[in-house]
Amino acid sequence: YCCLALCGAMLWLLSPMGERVAGSPVQKRPVTFTRDVAPLLQKRCQECHRPGGVAPMAFTTWDETRPWARSIREKVVTREMPPFHATGALGRYQDDPRLTEQEIATIVDWVDRGAPRGNARDLPPAKTWVSGWQNGEPDLVLTVRQAYRVQASPTDKYVFFVFDHVFPEDTWVRSIVTRPGNEKVVHHANTHLVPPMLKAPESGYFDGDFDPGARGTIMIAGWVPGSNDVQLPAGTAVRIPKGMRFGIQIHYGPAEEAAIDRTSIGLYFADGRVDKNLRMLFGDRKDLRIPPGDPAYSLTAKRTFDSDAVIRFFHVHMHLRGKSYAFRFTYPDGRTETLFDVPQYDFNWQRSYLLTQPIRVPKGTQVEFIGTYDNSARNRFNPDPNQTVVWGEKTVDEMMQGRIFWESEPERLNLTVRKGLVVRETALDAPAPGSPSSPGNR
Repeated sequence: YCCLALCGAMLWLLSPMGERVAGSPVQKRPVTFTRDVAPLLQKRCQECHRPGGVAPMAFTTWDETRPWARSIREKVVTREMPPFHATGALGRYQDDPRLTEQEIATIVDWVDRGAPRGNARDLPPAKTWVSGWQNGEPDLVLTVRQAYRVQASPTDKYVFFVFDHVFPEDTWVRSIVTRPGNEKVVHHANTHLVPPMLKAPESGYFDGDFDPGARGTIMIAGWVPGSNDVQLPAGTAVRIPKGMRFGIQIHYGPAEEAAIDRTSIGLYFADGRVDKNLRMLFGDRKDLRIPPGDPAYSLTAKRTFDSDAVIRFFHVHMHLRGKSYAFRFTYPDGRTETLFDVPQYDFNWQRSYLLTQPIRVPKGTQVEFIGTYDNSARNRFNPDPNQTVVWGEKTVDEMMQGRIFWESEPERLNLTVRKGLVVRETALDAPAPGSPSSPGNR
């Protein structure tokens, strides 16, 4: 009896599906769109692939999705989609769209079976997408002075807009959210703090070649398709100094026809207690000079934490030759560790990587910001592998920007803030070098 029971158990374990009804193996029910695939698309893909989304096709119904089945299979197997380029286990980052191995297997099985529709009664309710501000109405909305007409062009274009609002007092904010006026043409947008000495033209924007960093601005937030809004935790905020304004550099992608854009940013003010001023450790090299055809040109910038640190999120920025970017940490005890790695950088998908659990590192930890570029013909995004590439704002130039957003562990500002303004102040530490509110961080 024992032998028969053991054999029976082994047969069950070795059966193709590991399922049994009334003591007999049965086939697993076939994968269908309505029951199995539609929920995955809602969860992982429809933020972009929906009517009105930034993707060129929608995946909200079987009729819309079925013609793309083979392409979907290829993209998810190679993990090209959903786009997410940092390494690390699922769950390390907030809003991580990556599919699990089981979810990929489900899509592969569905396509290989002919992409069946399934029973309409199994289809989940359509997901409702918020067309306005995802986190409710902001405390302050800033909109560019006038709508901008994007001309039909096969090339990219950068425009730097300056908002009119001047902050009359130091103001503490917990979130800065970009709302593109026209997501079809806004490729990405970077928000900057603008000092009083920078005067904007009557139009409200600088068109053509313009380096905002060279004019004293400080990048403080950004937006790309599919990006998640950064909401700082309770007790942490960013100080906007009195007299400052905001500006936004918008990268307009190639457009087949003319379009109108009028982009806004929404500010959510801090309320309650504020103890931490969010800081930024910035790695950059403007002396890059990439030789023609070089497939692995690399540069390193080094920065050191001047305080025990709590790291909240990461961001990197390169252009079309960008190949990879890594942050290698060397701790005071000599240990080294690569805490952040983007092994296959893609200019088309630049996001902030928000940690689910913050990382703590000790004072004196050194970070190597390592950017690598591919200027060879093997890089399918390379506009001209025969050119020597130098630093510049244009897409055909290059950049090497790495950012670590962090808090000082011992910092205790002990501020009481209401709608962004301090109403009671018992201690206020001066902003440390490297914080977004520090004039020296440029």
